[in-house]
Order: sequence, then structure tokens, then C-alpha cells
Amino acid sequence: MNEQIRDRRLIIIGAGGSGVEALQTARRMNCWVIVGFADDRAELKGQLVDGLIVLGGTEEVVERYSGQAIRFHVAVGSNRDRMRLASDYEAKDFIAATLVDTSAYVAVSATLLEGACIAPLAFVGPFSKVGRHAMVNVGSSVGHHATLDDFSQACPGARISGYGRLGKGAFVGSNGVVGPGVKVGEWATVGAASFANIDVPAGFSAVGVPARMLGMPKH
Repeated sequence: MNEQIRDRRLIIIGAGGSGVEALQTARRMNCWVIVGFADDRAELKGQLVDGLIVLGGTEEVVERYSGQAIRFHVAVGSNRDRMRLASDYEAKDFIAATLVDTSAYVAVSATLLEGACIAPLAFVGPFSKVGRHAMVNVGSSVGHHATLDDFSQACPGARISGYGRLGKGAFVGSNGVVGPGVKVGEWATVGAASFANIDVPAGFSAVGVPARMLGMPKH
């Protein structure tokens, strides 16, 4: 196999909604040789999802492709599941691929770590940072000097204001807003259409305008 092609092979982990969205981004990038989906739902094996074959579950894919320096991208909405799957594949020497849609804007001074996903029409501002396997979803924005830690997620239309921060595994629902300089702690949640104008402690949920603190998140 041509080495250039070999180095651009990509498997998308997860054949659900996030998976087909990631597939569209990967296709538009026009630099990947997309091998197929991996999905642990046995009934999907061998099926075509948006024209791409489901190769099988994690064990099958790891057995077939381990050691081949193949790229993978975990396209799963659950932050905890994305972390678990990423760890499984990285432990077998698969290499995480970062996907950036051609319609997104990413500042030259921004930092994107491996496995991150920057979806269509997203904005990633100057001196911001998007961590490992973090998701900046459709039409969402990451302001200047803001940080999304590993496995965090800004859902469609979410706004992370300048100097804001999402801790590891933190989750901001659709159209949620994190105010300037506000920190959302590890595995905390800001609800859809909510405005967090003060820090959200690790493990808490915050909903409403302005957001009030509730119980533990479920993502």
C-alpha cells in the first residue's frame, strides 16, 4: 500500500448521530481515506451507514488493525464513553485524528489537541485551546483565550466566552453560554439555553438564566 495513503487511513468510532456528522466533516476535509465505522452494536456489523461500512465492534477492529498506525476519531456524544473508547484505542497504538470542518474558523494562534472535533460553522478564537477528544459542535464558539479541557463538549450553538474554561469532561448544552472568565468544573454541566455567569463546581449541573446549581450531571 502507498505509504501516503496508509498514513491517512481513518476509522470513525461510533456510527450514530455524532458519527455521521464526523463522517461529513472528514469527507469535506478531502485528506482522509475513510476505512469504515467501528460500533459495538452487533446488529450494525456489515451494514452501510451513510454509505460507509460498519466494520464491527471494538474487539474486532482492534484485532484487525492494531499495529498498523491507523488513525481513529471517536464520534460519540457521551463524554465519558468518548473517554473510555479513546483510551481503548490509544492503548492499542491507534493514533487519534483531529477533524476540522472546512466551514469552521480556527484562529492561527489557537491550539487543537489530538482527537478534537471542530464541527461546521464553529468558531475557535485567538489563543484558545481545545483539548484531547473535545468537541466544538455545530455553530458553537470558543472565545479568545478560552480553554476546553480533554473530553469536554460545547453542544450546537453553545458560547464559551473569552477566558472561559470547561474542565475535563464538562458539558455545555445547546445554546448554553459560559460567561467571560467563568470556569465550568470537571464533569459539570451547563444546561441547554442556560447562562453560567459564575463558576460551576466540579460535578454539578447549572440551569437557567442566570444559571442555578442543581444535582450531579448524567453525561
